[in-house]
Amino acid sequence: MTKINLNNYPRVFKRHTKFWADFHDYIENCINGEKKMNLARYNLIVSKRDVSLWTKLNVKPHRGWKVSQVKEYFGIKGSKKTLLDNFTKVFEEYMSLEKEMTKKAMLGNVHMDAW
Repeated sequence: MTKINLNNYPRVFKRHTKFWADFHDYIENCINGEKKMNLARYNLIVSKRDVSLWTKLNVKPHRGWKVSQVKEYFGIKGSKKTLLDNFTKVFEEYMSLEKEMTKKAMLGNVHMDAW
């Protein structure tokens, strides 16, 4: 069994966030053989676009969009100046975790643990 230490991904492994809950649900579904969309990844990609629009061009992606919802979902903080940088760190860390999971899944069973 191949282990992934989630403590190496502190921005992703935040148990109190909806982002982690959605990602964990996706992993559980995969283990159970269900094929469902990775909602955490989808929200990560869409939010990258939205946060970039808001911080770089001062454009709200749509009428109901609120930056506070993005901050709460991903468990990040920051002003308009620092938010994109903080979000990008979460994005890059998630992509690294996904890459490690894919690589280790090819070797056999993957067990995620925080020890």
